Amino acid sequence: MIHPGDDVELAEEEFRLLRDFIHERFGLYFEDNQKPTLRSRLLGRLAGLELASFEDYYRYLRFSPERSDELQRMISHLTNNETYFYREAPQLKVFSEHVLKSLKDRKTKTGAKNLRILSAGCSTGEEPYTLAMVVHDSAQFFWNWEVAIVGMDVDQKALEKARKAVYHHNSFRSMPPGSEERHFAREASGASVKDAIRRLVHFRWGNITDPASYDGLSGLDAVFCRNVLIYFSDGMIRKVVGLLYQALAPGGYLFLGHAESLSRITDLFSSIRFQGAMVYQKPLLPEVGGSRS
Repeated sequence: MIHPGDDVELAEEEFRLLRDFIHERFGLYFEDNQKPTLRSRLLGRLAGLELASFEDYYRYLRFSPERSDELQRMISHLTNNETYFYREAPQLKVFSEHVLKSLKDRKTKTGAKNLRILSAGCSTGEEPYTLAMVVHDSAQFFWNWEVAIVGMDVDQKALEKARKAVYHHNSFRSMPPGSEERHFAREASGASVKDAIRRLVHFRWGNITDPASYDGLSGLDAVFCRNVLIYFSDGMIRKVVGLLYQALAPGGYLFLGHAESLSRITDLFSSIRFQGAMVYQKPLLPEVGGSRS
């Protein structure tokens, strides 16, 4: 038996086996210089399973009857669930003032009254609830509009927290004035999201690298996949962006993190630059006669 503090080395071959396995299953990619990071994040799992080496752990992930449960425990150790409400405010301003108005105007012309948004890699729920607050506060989607915001993540523990919808001080560090009072109810264990916002948000388990995870998510109006792709290889980014492209409706919008770019990945999207924010748009279908709407 080993203990979390034991000095178990991660050999090069073990590192490559684990890195490739993680990349294949979850899209996360650890560069050669991140071997110490991978070792430190997984060392506790060896202790928990009473395994003597990382090779044993790799074999456990591949062949153990309990491997599915361990994959869920492992992903909680590998992912960064650091998030908070109203993260990257310039993007949210663009979403509120430009994107939502554009979507409302376009749908009004067709008579459609639905708005569908995906938060891909939603972690503990702060982002999808933020999007629901922004949509609610825009006052553009009441009166028989159907609003559905889906939060999807591969980490079941994070999703459990998201569904509870109870948050603490650190999640509120970027809240605009008045938003906390409007959308949260104070209770002994923290602050809970009010029902008017919770009704707009649904959570589901999904791996954004797996096409099957997008079942039922076609025709999306907007996708937020922020600060997720920075952990992926270029090849995996290309795959995920292709899946998001397919899930979006023509004219739909893609929001990435401020440090993420599609410039060397794909030309599927048109880029729209705003002050302090970049947004990507799936091309609209041409109207009859060849003009674009």
